[in-house]
Amino acid sequence: MMMKAERQELILKYLEANGRIVVADYAKELGVTEATLRKDLQELDEIGAVQRVHGGAIKPDTELSRFENRVDLGVDVKKRLAQTAMGEICENRVIFIDGGSTNYLAAQAFPRDWEGTVITNSPAVALWLSDYDHIEVNMLPGIVHHKSKETIGSAALTVLQQLHCDLVLLGVSSIDPEHGITTPYMESAETKRVIIKAGAKVMSLITPEKFRHISTYRIAECDALDVIVTEGTPDCVDALTAMGVAVRVTQQ
Repeated sequence: MMMKAERQELILKYLEANGRIVVADYAKELGVTEATLRKDLQELDEIGAVQRVHGGAIKPDTELSRFENRVDLGVDVKKRLAQTAMGEICENRVIFIDGGSTNYLAAQAFPRDWEGTVITNSPAVALWLSDYDHIEVNMLPGIVHHKSKETIGSAALTVLQQLHCDLVLLGVSSIDPEHGITTPYMESAETKRVIIKAGAKVMSLITPEKFRHISTYRIAECDALDVIVTEGTPDCVDALTAMGVAVRVTQQ
């Protein structure tokens, strides 16, 4: 019989390789009962080695990597999402672009002849779009978070509370139908809640690995998003659609 320590080591190796464990499936592969696997996952969750979710576990999400390290990750996918969404984005004239590497690439996809106003908490987005002749760029005040490179704090919140935009392009790092939209940063969660309220319509470009991922601080329920643009078909698309979220899918 396999010892518990050996079994839990195999569990962690599987999770590292696959990103997620589904109890009903992995218990058979491991040759144990579902009850035993759940107990192992609970013990591993208590020491922070895994993060328990409904039906299994995922790798713990303690923090996002720095913005500059994320820009080039999955860049082709992010560009395809931006191109898919750009027609719908450009129907609006006052747009709030939240921080994040995917939104930065979306900013780069704006056509040169688009006319309108962009408000952003991302210095990278503001700097990029400031070179466009027909776009008025307004930068949100506040403290620049050293990893996310987004402005946060009371000054940012004060301005956000006075905004009403046609469209908010929200940056999302983790989303799960049961646990909602989450982030590893408390200050970011507070800011994003107010950003959502500033938009008549809220859209998010979400790369596939962010689905079924859960982080520490809850921002909102998934139905705070009107539109999700993603690639492929995430396994939670039916649950999101049932919540009233329109899911637009781009193919490779």
